[in-house]
Amino acid sequence: MKRHDFVSCRAFLVLLLFAVGIATGCQREGPYPSREIEFVIPFPPGGPADAAARLIQPKMSELLGIPVVLVNKPGGSGALGADAIAKAPADGYHVLATSNSVLTVLPATQMGLTYHASDFIPLGGYISDWGVIAVKPDSPWKDLEQFVDFAKKNPGKLRYGSAGAGTVSFFAMELLKRSYGLEITPVPFPGSAPARDALMGGHVDLAAFGFASAGPLIAAGELRALATTATDRLSKYPDIPTLYEKGFEEASLSIWMGLFVPAATPQEIRDRLATALAEAMQDPAVVEAVDKAGLSVDYRNPDATRREIESESAMIRATVGKLGFD
Repeated sequence: MKRHDFVSCRAFLVLLLFAVGIATGCQREGPYPSREIEFVIPFPPGGPADAAARLIQPKMSELLGIPVVLVNKPGGSGALGADAIAKAPADGYHVLATSNSVLTVLPATQMGLTYHASDFIPLGGYISDWGVIAVKPDSPWKDLEQFVDFAKKNPGKLRYGSAGAGTVSFFAMELLKRSYGLEITPVPFPGSAPARDALMGGHVDLAAFGFASAGPLIAAGELRALATTATDRLSKYPDIPTLYEKGFEEASLSIWMGLFVPAATPQEIRDRLATALAEAMQDPAVVEAVDKAGLSVDYRNPDATRREIESESAMIRATVGKLGFD
């Protein structure tokens, strides 16, 4: 074989293999979705965001026809996981399954975040919880007023735990503390479950976290709730007062969960995921599981979720500016 014939043949084989590789890759990827989707939960297991994602995971997998894999990526009160998704490929295979605080409270109360709410597009909100301020049952404080009175007389002697600086529970406690002029040392934990466990272990004097993490313990008398962040008293716990009725309207924030993707994610992919979420929240088995877990179905479509983030963020920024959060 002449040299130029050999070169031509070799070039042809290279082009053929390249074309086969492209065709094989396209066939492997196929129409969306064609491989597992990763839901990143920016908190540790046991909290509201984690519990909510696990409740919808099986139905979402069924509706999408592929596995939905949950990955806990805690750190920075949710900032670590949020930043990972903000910088992830906008291909629909990377979804942030988070609570609202990561996009509303945290940006307003923490400096130096490496992401912005505008880095994400909502697929929808789906489940909500409420924050609760609780103490151990052997605590000397029977209600919120007794606690406030003690804290005023003993500045700097108490420590409170929260689900992390920049979370709804942190915001509620800081609002309460600053409104009354209390000196209480905050001890942030990486999520609701660790904050609850720290309180149970006596490492802090009181703590604020998601109600779903503490409801069974409150019902069993293993924790005493001083107040919730609900706007109205909870039907299952009518004896627990709300911060709203105590005069803290700004603290009446629910801990609601939503799914978000990087802002550059194509519309058709967002629509596919958003439709699956809407259908999942109408499934009777999912609704029953949510209620059994002590959470509430709270579905809102992508546009409503976006509006909620905007209004909640504006309110929190105004409150932070008024009270001078650090």
